[in-house]
Amino acid sequence: MSEEALVLRDIWKIYRTQSEEIPVLKGVNLSVNQGELAIIMGPSGSGKSTLLSIAGGLERPSKGRVIVGGVDITDLDEDELTKIRARKIGFVFQSFNLIRNLTAVENVMMPLIFTGMYSWRQAREIALKMLEIVGLKGHEEKFPRQLSGGQQQRVAIARALAPSPDIILMDEPTGSLDVDSASRVLSLVKWLNEAFGQTIIIVTHNPEIAELATRTFYIRGGEIYQQPPTSTLADKVKELKSSAGYGSFAKVQLDLLKIKLEALEAAAKQGKIPPEVLEGELKSLEARISKLEKYASS
Repeated sequence: MSEEALVLRDIWKIYRTQSEEIPVLKGVNLSVNQGELAIIMGPSGSGKSTLLSIAGGLERPSKGRVIVGGVDITDLDEDELTKIRARKIGFVFQSFNLIRNLTAVENVMMPLIFTGMYSWRQAREIALKMLEIVGLKGHEEKFPRQLSGGQQQRVAIARALAPSPDIILMDEPTGSLDVDSASRVLSLVKWLNEAFGQTIIIVTHNPEIAELATRTFYIRGGEIYQQPPTSTLADKVKELKSSAGYGSFAKVQLDLLKIKLEALEAAAKQGKIPPEVLEGELKSLEARISKLEKYASS
């Protein structure tokens, strides 16, 4: 049985004014397994962005429990939440949220530096590899203003992926992009899920994205339920994914895992990682390497 990457139990979110209470989420129950690409669809005002913020520990529920990667984060203080977000959760927003006075590679390095686990050299090497994986080799030293919207979103995806989080949360990741840029971004997302086993949750109002998912949920009026999607965009994304030559990206990812293995072993020697945690991380790396080998040889 697959392990659960995210569990939301009876989640309520109520905003209070002087005269009334406004329920935005109403008893939401949701479970996403490791390795799934789950999509939550809903119109504006349905509560989907609030749901994502609560799932990522950016906002607290009025009632209910939030469990990420087996850790109940509901009652953690802000310092503990910050550490959990740095290690377990990656975020991709519609507005990209890149730091404007940092280059692409520096933006991707930031979450790695914040973990305290990587040296500057290791963080830069990983960031360069991640940018190559998302198709931005040659753009590493450019500032956000020098990149197109699609390129900026790919930097944001690289940044989210860099620390190898348990789960990546995406809030309308293609909302600001044209169809071609959106297709390229989504083909990359789909490949990362399939080849790397990355757990991804996307909230969107666009029903065309739903066919890309392993599971789809629909949210309306603060309540969540399943609804079968139909799509034409998915066909284009699948076509792009199959023709994009991601075998070379898989080889880069294998190189990246070697860097992370080096960092893990160094951290263990310095006493930063307990032996039992190191053993689990090594098993995870071996599983990822095994899954990527078939892509690297294609």
